[in-house]
Amino acid sequence: MFRSRIVSLMIAAGMITLMSSVAYGQRFEVGVGGGASLYNSKTLTTPSGDISAKFKPGYSFSGFVGQIGGRLGGEVRYSYMSNQMELAGLGKSYTMGGRSQAIHYDVHIYTNKNKEAKFRPYFLVGGGMKQFTGTGSAVALQPLGNLAVLTNTSQWKPIVTAGGGVRVALSPHMQLRGEVRGYFNEMPTDVITPVTGSLGGWLFNIVPTVSLSYVW
Repeated sequence: MFRSRIVSLMIAAGMITLMSSVAYGQRFEVGVGGGASLYNSKTLTTPSGDISAKFKPGYSFSGFVGQIGGRLGGEVRYSYMSNQMELAGLGKSYTMGGRSQAIHYDVHIYTNKNKEAKFRPYFLVGGGMKQFTGTGSAVALQPLGNLAVLTNTSQWKPIVTAGGGVRVALSPHMQLRGEVRGYFNEMPTDVITPVTGSLGGWLFNIVPTVSLSYVW
């Protein structure tokens, strides 16, 4: 609960920064993007043997509104990711539909201060909240159900975001962005639930994205 409040305060601070930046002559943008959604695999060690628990490769799309400054900028972003969930091991496997959605604020740190430059590389870091949801039908007897189960429940987790990219000015008001963003959070064990053993540690979601934005 404490971490959730901290993340909520981070998003609120980002919104205040976004709205107050008018006074400093910064540019604004609104845009949409899409790309891939890739996760690391976690290993569940049990007395019967090891099984892998993972989100399979999938797709993502997002929308954002932000401000563009000299050395710093930022944006509020909503992202949707679709990835099937899978448990596999001991000669058995089970797959269920899954999705996640995140709301977060990212600070952009530019490598040059010229807001009118055609190419502007940047790093990004931020935080927010992410919801994981199992979307398949509940099955009473899963092949690995004595060790771990996939559920059609939802769970929110605080996230940290980090990555980098480059923006390319196509015209005075249109920009193309390419970036790779990582979402980092604890394993959502209400959705992928171990029966024996533990699925602790961090889950990494790498999301390469191409976006198009309108700038004014």
